[in-house]
Amino acid sequence: MKRPLLLFFLAVAITLLNSSQLPGQSLVFSEDFSGFTTGTHSSPSTYDQSESLDTKTSEPGWTGYKVYSAGGEIKIGTAGINGWITTPLVDLTGVTGTAMLRFDISRWPDDATIVQVYLNGSPLGDPLEPLDEFQTVELSLTDAGSSCSIRFESLSKRFYLDNIQISDDNVTYITNYDQSQTRIRIYPNPAFDLVCFENTTGYNKLDIYDITGRLIRTYQTGDRDYLQIGLSGIPRGTYIIRFTGLQGIFTSRIIKY
Repeated sequence: MKRPLLLFFLAVAITLLNSSQLPGQSLVFSEDFSGFTTGTHSSPSTYDQSESLDTKTSEPGWTGYKVYSAGGEIKIGTAGINGWITTPLVDLTGVTGTAMLRFDISRWPDDATIVQVYLNGSPLGDPLEPLDEFQTVELSLTDAGSSCSIRFESLSKRFYLDNIQISDDNVTYITNYDQSQTRIRIYPNPAFDLVCFENTTGYNKLDIYDITGRLIRTYQTGDRDYLQIGLSGIPRGTYIIRFTGLQGIFTSRIIKY
């Protein structure tokens, strides 16, 4: 299910209040893949869109291999063939702070997926091991120079990609991708009446926001390793979750159907 990129980052910005982050973010580049309308997350299109990416993206210049529409997001690769996608060249000459890359990523359920992000042809950080549910990854582009292109490439199996953003951030706190910070397991997701969270030790509060940034519910989690919450009374849609505690801040999303 699709949510607008701008509203999503409004919600994420709200989750980062009180985390020492200062205002001063300006968008340099974004793509939310809303032009990829066929298929769904659970049943992506079987037609490789690699030769027609520019007809669906907001800016021309994309290249890729084994890219499939998944109802407002994209799936990259197949069960037996790895895939990749590369952004157009992004002009960074106007960036005065730290250029930050943000994107949502998940894997095909239960795949042993490994993804490498490249900055101008060189690996950007360590390979990622996405989870079944979407996670938001943040990476600094401090060595990007005056322009950059970002390549997302599967080293193993299939993955989903959504909501790519490069911004000029004037911040004093940056959360880089750390597998230990994305270890909370969320299931089922999408969910109908109940959603479960595992590995939540170190967090004592859970907030749920809708895509406009409005706080829907707050739970005191009590530093437990397992949490189950009911979704009755919450309309269908996509929601941002925010765990806080001694572990820091963990944000992700859940879908109510």
